[in-house]
Amino acid sequence: MMQDQDQDSLVAVEEFINIATSLSTERDLKRLLDMIVASARTITHAEAGSVYILDTTKRYLYVEVCQNAAITAPVQDMPPVPLLVNGKPNVSHICAYCAFVGKLINVPDIYQYSGFDFGDVYQLDQMFRYRTKSVLAMPLRNHEAITIGVLQLANMLDPVTQDIVPFPERLERMVTAFASQAAVAIDTVQLITENRRLVELLGRANRELEQENLALRRQIDDHTRFAKIIGQGPRMQRVFSLMRKVFDSDATVLLRGETGTGKELVATTIHENSPRQQGTLVVQNCAAMPENLLESEFFGYRRGAFTGATTDKKGLLEIADGGTLFLDEIGDMPLGMQAKLLRVLQEGEVRPLGGVRSTKVNLRVIAATHHDIQEMVAAGTFREDLYYRLYVFPIDIPPLRDRKEDLPVLLTHFLGICANQYKKEVVGFSPEALDSLLLYDYPGNIRELKNIVERAVLLCENGGGIGLEHLPEHVTSGAAVEAPPHGEIGEQASLPEIVRHFEASLIARKLQEHNWNQTRTAHNLKVPRRTLIEKMHRYNIRP
Repeated sequence: MMQDQDQDSLVAVEEFINIATSLSTERDLKRLLDMIVASARTITHAEAGSVYILDTTKRYLYVEVCQNAAITAPVQDMPPVPLLVNGKPNVSHICAYCAFVGKLINVPDIYQYSGFDFGDVYQLDQMFRYRTKSVLAMPLRNHEAITIGVLQLANMLDPVTQDIVPFPERLERMVTAFASQAAVAIDTVQLITENRRLVELLGRANRELEQENLALRRQIDDHTRFAKIIGQGPRMQRVFSLMRKVFDSDATVLLRGETGTGKELVATTIHENSPRQQGTLVVQNCAAMPENLLESEFFGYRRGAFTGATTDKKGLLEIADGGTLFLDEIGDMPLGMQAKLLRVLQEGEVRPLGGVRSTKVNLRVIAATHHDIQEMVAAGTFREDLYYRLYVFPIDIPPLRDRKEDLPVLLTHFLGICANQYKKEVVGFSPEALDSLLLYDYPGNIRELKNIVERAVLLCENGGGIGLEHLPEHVTSGAAVEAPPHGEIGEQASLPEIVRHFEASLIARKLQEHNWNQTRTAHNLKVPRRTLIEKMHRYNIRP
């Protein structure tokens, strides 16, 4: 008998050494807990075992692993064990009590012991037609002597007879030592897992912060980069997005848009935000001079090249070397000059008039036109090869009539500039004048808008505001000056009368739909509340 006990102790010591080594290297918590329960069963010859882990709230013990050699079906839905019941320590459950006292509990026969409530065990025994008899519960305490869980073993099997016997006291010391090693391993893995989680959270937070910083830097950069261009609507945001993509490149840009849309301003902004910003931005309007003068401007000349050429003169292409050449109204360039420009773009060389040697130039070209170049190519008035040379990165600049959401900001901007220029105090626009300016389509685009505001500032009195009388007649011709009737309108009514009638009727109907709530009605109509109130006064709309 003594020899059998010695043999069991030797096996237990050998298993303890093996498991201690394995526990120190395992980093997956689920595999570690499985290993702990299996090893504890091997050391004690226990038929079943489970491990309870304290949750993060320190209020419950949860079953993480449950093993039983006699039950093939998985044991699931084990209820958590509360550490407190009605605000007091739960001393009725063996695992909760074990966690509180921090000592090993050995019960020889749970059906003959009345000190603990084994109701959950009885229920499982009945469910699986099993009989739990001996139970050994030991606390899992980390290196700081803090209980982090409970290891519970059940039904020790006699190695010879395989009968269920109580856990002998001689194993308690060994099991307690094993539980201490297991607890340290669990605590280490939990710390590693928590550190990984925190590192991931920190990494995610850093990534989010980096994205926020990038967005903030982009906003700051955009404010700096696009400070000269006013545009908050989606059409201009699309232009800004395209401009960002070519800021850091040398790609040739073709700006397309009506006269007065601000193509030169866009070209200037691209140059000032490009790697060539330290170079010269050379601007040339291709429609501003005849072909012979345009050629000498582009290529320059040597002294004696023609009558009056008394000195050497650098051409615009050489001046733009290292910088940007902006060719405005490229569609008006003569065909002869188009061929010569194409050669420069292809070869990167310039030969002045009267010169015998070519000079290498490194420049970026930004071209602009209000013409439909594709139609000009089809008509034979623009070289197809030059068109494709220029058509690398097109950007369409929208006309002002297609971006009227930017009108209020543009009007305020030019009003400030003109008032400062002419040393006048101008309080703003009257509601009627503002409505007229917002309704007008501006065929001359931003250039026309600036001229209208400048004229109005000149006409208005110092300290006063801009009214309808300060605006050109073609701008105010569509302005409403009388409140239209809300009833039927005659067949002979003019277009402005019809428009005013429709607007008044729509506003009245929307106000009724929203119980005359002006804020909700303005939101529904997508207009400022102030604008809605002004129109209600103008059209005499009342509840």
